[in-house]
Amino acid sequence: MKDIILTPYAPYLVESTRSIGYSFETALADIIDNSISNYATRIDVKFNTGEEPYVAIIDDGTGMTKGQLEQAMRYGSSSSLDSREEIDLGRFGLGLKMASMSQCRKLTVLSKQREKISAASWDLDHINRTKEWSLITYSSDDVKHLKFYDDLNKQTSGTVVLWEVLDRISESPLDFDDEFNQKIDYANKHLGLVFHRYLENKLMKNHFDLFFNNLKVEPIDPFMKDNKATQPLEEEILHIDRIAIKVKPFIIPYVSKLSAKERQIQDKYKDLNINQGLYIYRNMRLIVWGKWFYLLRDSELQRLSRIQIDLPNNIDDYWTIDVKKSSAQIPSSLKARLKQIIVRSVGKSEHVYKYRGRKISNDNYEHVWNKVSNRDKIQYMVNRELPIYKALEDSLDEDQERLLNAFLKSIEDSFPYASVYYDLAKDEQYEEKTMEIDEVYQLAKITLDKLKGNVDGQRAALKTLKNIDMFHKYPEVITMLEGELEIG
Repeated sequence: MKDIILTPYAPYLVESTRSIGYSFETALADIIDNSISNYATRIDVKFNTGEEPYVAIIDDGTGMTKGQLEQAMRYGSSSSLDSREEIDLGRFGLGLKMASMSQCRKLTVLSKQREKISAASWDLDHINRTKEWSLITYSSDDVKHLKFYDDLNKQTSGTVVLWEVLDRISESPLDFDDEFNQKIDYANKHLGLVFHRYLENKLMKNHFDLFFNNLKVEPIDPFMKDNKATQPLEEEILHIDRIAIKVKPFIIPYVSKLSAKERQIQDKYKDLNINQGLYIYRNMRLIVWGKWFYLLRDSELQRLSRIQIDLPNNIDDYWTIDVKKSSAQIPSSLKARLKQIIVRSVGKSEHVYKYRGRKISNDNYEHVWNKVSNRDKIQYMVNRELPIYKALEDSLDEDQERLLNAFLKSIEDSFPYASVYYDLAKDEQYEEKTMEIDEVYQLAKITLDKLKGNVDGQRAALKTLKNIDMFHKYPEVITMLEGELEIG
């Protein structure tokens, strides 16, 4: 038996790793992770769209020696199996290179430690010329001519990550400036959310300030903890291999309890998907947020519930955290327990909504329109517990479900109370049955088909339909369906 060492062909491999899926903002976040891991207290993102556009991430962290820098520039510079310091946000030893090269063709890193500045570059065009893993290094004289040398030289220590030849910003050179500015604007907001816990807590040992071209990035707290109406619920602890995972639900205030500034902030950051759902943090750095991971369906009543999950950095494999640190999956062993916590917190969220009114109909029928008393005022609301609504809801994705709920709310809000009162006061005649028998039959049939199940299940569903006020007006339809089920 004989081993053959097959070294990856540098030009092909480096080009292929550029398409791993980093967006501009996730690439920036990955570089900032390294700055945090090196104890930076200030991080500056500098950029320019001139003749030679660039993005530079400058920190005042511990910096690197020449040897440490060359090791950091190696692809796979550390193992995901290695134990890490508690503050370390790294994952595979690939982030610096892959995040950077996903956005540019030339990556230069300058780093200062012990009064000495070292620098090295990965240049894709240079690699294509040499056909080798050719890392460009710089002499002490060459370093002085690099961008941001003077900025770094003024610091005691720190690192500059410089992106040049930004070929992934825009498909068209004519649109470059507009698209670059859009990406910068979105990245500013994205990073304010992803790193909000580092940015907002000045007493935290790894707090840092973040600036975009000297403008300070403000933290975006998805839990609105500064609002007195926010309800933090009791923290619970789950375990994987005896490693603690902290789960803390929050019930955010109803919109009427938000200040004008908070409502403005919500509107400004709506493209960040700061919605109901789980907010998963790894070492306080937000990884993924605003969804339930199929543990619960999205709905209007749950919109006030947001759940913070804190992971340490030594159980990444259980959560399938990817190299970009922008996705995760719930471990199977935790799903049942986590769902219990979610259901309890959602119950609190629904209570916040439902306190606004109570159903006051006392008959034995299920009504399409529920009469609700809200602080001694009457309102009619569409009954969202009806089988036909549930069948429709189950057939929609989350965006379609939100649209449906928005439509129903607009119907409820525009209910013509005054007109109905006026017409009834005049003894106007109104038509109680407005649908043809065939239409009602098709409506009932579609509902039963969507609910599926066995014959007994459909019979139970039909009994429910029978007690809905609308179908009660059309007994012949119920008779037709009962006959079909008997035959079935």
